[in-house]
Amino acid sequence: MEAVNGVQKTITITPVVHCEPCGGQGAKKGAKRKTCRTCRGTGQAMFKMGGFHVQQPCPECSGEGSSISSKDKCSACQGRGRVRERKTVPIDIPAGCDSGMRVKISDMGDVPADGHGPAGDLYVKVRVLPSKTFRRKGSDIYYDLQVPLTTAILGGTLRVPTVDGDVEVNIKPGVQPGDELRLRTKGVRKVNSTGRGDQYLNLNVKLPTELTSKQRELVEQLDAELTGKPRSDPAKASTESTDGSEQGTKEKDGFFSRIKKDFENFKKHDDK
Repeated sequence: MEAVNGVQKTITITPVVHCEPCGGQGAKKGAKRKTCRTCRGTGQAMFKMGGFHVQQPCPECSGEGSSISSKDKCSACQGRGRVRERKTVPIDIPAGCDSGMRVKISDMGDVPADGHGPAGDLYVKVRVLPSKTFRRKGSDIYYDLQVPLTTAILGGTLRVPTVDGDVEVNIKPGVQPGDELRLRTKGVRKVNSTGRGDQYLNLNVKLPTELTSKQRELVEQLDAELTGKPRSDPAKASTESTDGSEQGTKEKDGFFSRIKKDFENFKKHDDK
């Protein structure tokens, strides 16, 4: 949830900085750099190539215009005037950041190779680890919601996790596998904005793998009522055919109420 809500992290870097003992000069304290005799302090040297004059960095002083004798070189930087320094710096990760985003930290980059200019900036590339619960696409969140069979038929309320905590979601009767529900503004906050994405629920109807005899009887009754097919149990069918016409009429009239009541009892048992 750190990428969703934002977080402060600490990172370790090793930028190039001016050597502190020599102040970036490369010479020991009290020693002085000597002007290069080849380029006379310009740092550039002229070379003749086939009738043309070419200007290149002086090979004697490496374009610095001056040099230091071996005995006068700073022991900390070996005369380079630059060293790498290990630093631990805090970095603020904004809410809603995603993989591939870059966070800028001013003045935490390398100093120039020559001269005494300020340090550059540091850019940190963010990598967000995938969630074990949600899938993310931009600022939207996706979640696979397992819906019990009885809830899919009769409707009900299910508890659903979001990035802000669990919420109650109403499931309408008759939902189908693959249906999608949308929870507005329950997604990830957009970077540098007050807006938020949405959360989408992909409904997966959970079918029971095993049924008791009572549960199977209920399902067969429902199948016979919906498809018009006869019951699969001939003994029970024969018993029902010998009942009085008044009783048969009552059973037919109260079939759906019994089915609903039995499924609700089945749902309560399944939830336990």
